[in-house]
Amino acid sequence: MINSDSNIILKYRGNGIGYYSMSDDYITIGQLASHDESEVEIHEHEFYEIVKSINNMSKLLIIATIFCFTSLSAHGQDVVKTNQTDSLDIIGLYENLPEIMVVGERPIVKLEDGKLSYNIPILLERIPADNAFDALKNIPGINVKNENVDFAGQPLTLIIDGKINAMSYQQVVDRLKMIPAEQIEKVEFMLSTPARYHVREASLNIITKRHKGNKHFSGQVQGGYTQSKYAAGEAKGNILYSNNKLTIDASYSYTNINAYAEAEHEAHHPLNNEKVAYYDLTTNRNKGHSHQYRTGIDYQFTANHALNVAYTGGWTSYKSNNNTTGNSIAKQSSDGHNYLHNVDLYYNLPFGLQITAVYTHYEAPKDQLLDGKLYETEKNLVASSRQKINKWMVAADQMHSLQNGWGLSYGVKAQFTNNNSFQATQTADGEVLPEATSSVDIDERIVNTYFGFNKQIGKNISIDASVAAENFHTPQWNEWRVYPTVNAIWNVNEHHLFNLSFSSNAEYPSYWSTMNSIHYSSTYSEIWGNPNLKPTSSYNFSLMWQLNRRYTFVAFANFKPNFSAQLPYQPSDRFAVIMKEVNFNHRNTYGIQASAQFSAGQWLNGNVFIVGQYIQDKCDDFFDLPFNRSKFSVITGGMASFLLNKQAQSQIYSKSILSVQCNSRCL
Repeated sequence: MINSDSNIILKYRGNGIGYYSMSDDYITIGQLASHDESEVEIHEHEFYEIVKSINNMSKLLIIATIFCFTSLSAHGQDVVKTNQTDSLDIIGLYENLPEIMVVGERPIVKLEDGKLSYNIPILLERIPADNAFDALKNIPGINVKNENVDFAGQPLTLIIDGKINAMSYQQVVDRLKMIPAEQIEKVEFMLSTPARYHVREASLNIITKRHKGNKHFSGQVQGGYTQSKYAAGEAKGNILYSNNKLTIDASYSYTNINAYAEAEHEAHHPLNNEKVAYYDLTTNRNKGHSHQYRTGIDYQFTANHALNVAYTGGWTSYKSNNNTTGNSIAKQSSDGHNYLHNVDLYYNLPFGLQITAVYTHYEAPKDQLLDGKLYETEKNLVASSRQKINKWMVAADQMHSLQNGWGLSYGVKAQFTNNNSFQATQTADGEVLPEATSSVDIDERIVNTYFGFNKQIGKNISIDASVAAENFHTPQWNEWRVYPTVNAIWNVNEHHLFNLSFSSNAEYPSYWSTMNSIHYSSTYSEIWGNPNLKPTSSYNFSLMWQLNRRYTFVAFANFKPNFSAQLPYQPSDRFAVIMKEVNFNHRNTYGIQASAQFSAGQWLNGNVFIVGQYIQDKCDDFFDLPFNRSKFSVITGGMASFLLNKQAQSQIYSKSILSVQCNSRCL
């Protein structure tokens, strides 16, 4: 039985004993009046189980009973009780309690506070994952390739528990890989992220499970083995402890790096009005060790008053060796270390104010040797480099929930970064190469303030809009920019949902790319810095239509003035290839994406997507080769899981699942 609020009424022998909310995924227990006016009282410590499965009509069969009862009594009727120390197994539920079986639709996605919220526990039942990052691949339409996450051709920013952080994208990915997939409660998808999150454009907000107010202790240990040309492995573990107001979590992961790669180059080099054939094959062997660790302490004073402190650290050492054969004969070796120390402090006050303070220290020293020969030219070079980053960030964010569905948000953020880096290159006899030697000591300052509002119109329409003003200050730039953001969702009915969004952003060049220096990566290749790089602006429009919560269609357009990319160039006066990051006039992208979920009984579940996009690039200032080109590409991908075995005996329930993921691209 389903009431008008889409809640499943759980009934036992004709009486309502509770209801299961399909929208909020929880069970409410207490006194409910049944159809014959009698009442059922719910007490504590009587134990039942909740079992979920999928029938052949892609419906979710919910065999739901209430746990944590001591007694169950009905006025005017006899009710069967179980022992307080016992629980009903799956077979027993089928045999003894058929009256409470309720069949209902449980969608994996719902509209929640103006965001699309994906129920990760349900997705994990269909397609398993080892960690939080891998679980993102299960979301329909999400494409993950080389650890880059995008949707409809647009890269996604990853947020954890809605909290601002100062770590890089790769460092956030490493953090998610340490979180068990079972620890994820939901993932919020935003095509246009409100300014209160301090990120722009599209994003995924990964929400972890909370155990506040309960006594809880859990841990998990995982191991992995990868066999490619060489074997590699990883091990990780985590512990979560909660005792009423205090929660402590700790995690650690170790990765044994043992990778192999090949790169093949073939070119017809223009040299002195002739075309000279060139070919080389480079093999790479990369070995090393990576350690990632984190500890967090959370203290909940009251429901909306909490303090959270967390430390995240990382240490990676590696040794990389390149061996090049062909027209170029060379050996290159690199020895390096990466260090990360990050401390986060979050303080939430009862009146909606959140104060954030973050400190990050990152250091990456590296030594390189190059010994090679290209025709008659020899290069014997020794290079040392180090990047050292210190970053401080403070933010204050205020939110108000007002009457009639209105909400207001405003805040300020200040971020200060010091980049102290150098690169020194010399020949084997100690001669310093000035063009390949440089150092920087740059102070960067970012000040951001924003204002936003959200409005819920009835039950079906939500609007979230904000505008941020930001000053970016370095020795090279000192400019203000304004970033508007709009996100509107219309939930027409349970079959149709539309999402219209607009966002804007600016990306400033990296420190290394603006250094006025040359890095000799091989006897043939040179990487040039470009101190004249400009920041890239970005304007994104998208319209999404979701059909029956299973099929999603997105039309999108992206405009990027001053788009930058690293391109190769072959000078005609010498034998070399120059890799240099340059600004285009623009890059404009138009496209359509379609994605769908599918299932076949209980043995097959998965999702597929296809993206078609048209990209136009124009660049008038690329050495002596200006270009204006267009291309159309099609990207497809998907994931499927096959249920190989399922057994239910006594109190033991087990499943064996095989998962397959694929991606392809056609130009």
